Amino acid sequence: MELIHHEAQEGLLCAQHCLNSLLQGDYYSAIDLANIAHEIDRIERGYMTDYSANESSNYDDSGFFSIQVIQEALKMWSLELVPFKSSNQLACLARQDPTELKAYICNYKQHWYTIRKIGKYWFNLNSMFKKPELISDTYLTVLLKQLEHEGYSIFIVDGDLPNCQADQILNEINLDTKEILRKQNTDKEEIKKGSQLNENTGFDDDELKQAIKMSLQETDYDPHEKLYPSLANEEDSELKRAIELSLQANSNQKVLDECSPSTSDKLDQAEEIRRRRLDFLNKQ
Repeated sequence: MELIHHEAQEGLLCAQHCLNSLLQGDYYSAIDLANIAHEIDRIERGYMTDYSANESSNYDDSGFFSIQVIQEALKMWSLELVPFKSSNQLACLARQDPTELKAYICNYKQHWYTIRKIGKYWFNLNSMFKKPELISDTYLTVLLKQLEHEGYSIFIVDGDLPNCQADQILNEINLDTKEILRKQNTDKEEIKKGSQLNENTGFDDDELKQAIKMSLQETDYDPHEKLYPSLANEEDSELKRAIELSLQANSNQKVLDECSPSTSDKLDQAEEIRRRRLDFLNKQ
């Protein structure tokens, strides 16, 4: 799934992650969205006499952005949001068969994320996930109903999404969906078991590693020479090294996950955003 653009959650920048996942590129930064929010605030002040210049309902310092900001950002790509529960003809079609549409944006308590079709396959691009999650056509219907029941606001993305490499490739190849879904379910079960273990012990992974480290520091032994007197021979030294590598593994993996390279040319993308913004403003 490396060819799919997916952004892991950073602060409360889920609106940014949601938009970039939808458009399949590193198109918007927090600064871009803040500029859009500022412009919306300026327009709103023109209609409200009691509007404080220091207040904004469209963004805050934590990285939250309102639906108005998302809508304005999508207008630059000739895309619109249609409420899933509305009487709009597109919404009626979506409720009958969600697979007939191309993408959905979901919101619950300031968290935004995208569900969209890439090639022949549906993916949940929630930034709270470490990687994209493949969704079967059948499960898409179940998932949207579940989200509705949990109080989510769901919006249909109306319009033609920009071309992306992932869309082209996943239109041409056949994925082993059964194996991918099986692996996803296995991973979820392992995460669930790990969470239950942490709840029972009172430690999460980082806390457990820190506790072990502190325990070693409280002894008179050098962890690079002798963890305990019994680790004196060559075999015990190998065991000691294995323990150290195990403790480092999760930390190293976290660094790798956070350092995923970008394949987009940011200067070209910024110029494209500016061009679309100017075109949009000139039409007003």
